[in-house]
Amino acid sequence: MQLLENFKNITITNLPQLAENIIQLFDKRNIICLQGEIGAGKTTLTKQIVKKIIGNDKAISPTFSILNIYTNGKESIYHLDLYRLNDKKEFFDLGLYEYLADNKILIEWPELILDYLENYDFYLVKFSIISETQRNIEIWG
Repeated sequence: MQLLENFKNITITNLPQLAENIIQLFDKRNIICLQGEIGAGKTTLTKQIVKKIIGNDKAISPTFSILNIYTNGKESIYHLDLYRLNDKKEFFDLGLYEYLADNKILIEWPELILDYLENYDFYLVKFSIISETQRNIEIWG
């Protein structure tokens, strides 16, 4: 993977434009992984993406459900959160790999399956916390 874009000092006011940039990635690849520590803004960015594609900002972290599906009748976004999975086997046992084929997918905490995802074209969005209100965000692909 190579670094495609590097956004520095992103704040909450920059998120709508960042979401637009990330939505454009779906034109080339259907899987976008979001990587960063707790509180880095993965779900906050997902809310902006869902709002722009689906038309509402009801996206919530699927930490406990593992998968949330947002739809407006025309388009759907599959939002996976792998934080609670213990190993890659759980990913396969739950059948989550079946969603990877043709759906728009946002995956939080993708570390367990990054090696498996090498079988797919995907983007990796890395969040780094700079301060309480600022993040650096890199897009790899």
